[in-house]
Amino acid sequence: MTRFLILCLICALPVTAAPELTEADRQRLADGTSDNTGVLDQEDGFYVLLRNASTWKGGDFSGDAGAAVAPPPDYGFLKAKPEQARGNVYLIEGWLAGDDRWPTLVNHSSDKLVRAGDPSWGDQVTRWTIITEKDNPGATVIVLFNDPNAKMTAPKPGSKVRIAARFHKLWTIRSSDGTPYTYPVFIGGAAEQTEQASASTAAGGATSSLTKILAAIVIVAGFFVVMRILMKKVSTGSGGGTQLHDRLEEMRREREREASGQQGDEAEEDIDDLPEDPVAALRVLRERHHE
Repeated sequence: MTRFLILCLICALPVTAAPELTEADRQRLADGTSDNTGVLDQEDGFYVLLRNASTWKGGDFSGDAGAAVAPPPDYGFLKAKPEQARGNVYLIEGWLAGDDRWPTLVNHSSDKLVRAGDPSWGDQVTRWTIITEKDNPGATVIVLFNDPNAKMTAPKPGSKVRIAARFHKLWTIRSSDGTPYTYPVFIGGAAEQTEQASASTAAGGATSSLTKILAAIVIVAGFFVVMRILMKKVSTGSGGGTQLHDRLEEMRREREREASGQQGDEAEEDIDDLPEDPVAALRVLRERHHE
């Protein structure tokens, strides 16, 4: 009985979700949107979705809740029948290719939205370009975020991201060689970084270099600590001095065997020539060994 009551309570709780589009919104979206235009225009449908996105909360459709309530897009269906999918919410997963503010004089005929100044969206939106299939630049989508104050911080290019957004339209442009490319355009919504860019990126490489430098510092510091302990043991006559003496004698014998092909007097003079201090003698032997 208790289990049943808990289940009923869970079912009664509201599911985190962005506000739905009204019938009037959907009609304006249908009437005020055209696909495959050569410019990313700002028809009435654009502002319908932008205003809806302004009411989204940070957690709407993101994380595990988002995976439960928003399906992944069927990109083939979107491109074949965009009018049937327009305004629907999808959970987009892919790798960030780049981000910027839109529009600007660089990528548009103006540096402000046509209806700039409305507090719901400000003067510009934030644009992310997402590659939805690894190493396939042709599988690219564009997501425009309602971000009036440019507060969104994009992860490093190449990072895995998950984005909730409503499908807006298809945007077709031609490359420099005349090849047409069609991009689905979405307007959202909530974004979530799920995986950082690999170390192969420039930023990742810098992080890797820093890690190596820190590791080298730790190793060098450790070496000096060990040497200080060793020298302290030698100076106090502890067991460490005996071990060092044994090692020194072993190195003397190895030196004698290596010098067996030389004149005996020269080899003996070379060995006896060592300082009396064991640590200094060991250092001299190592230097001679590497000559």
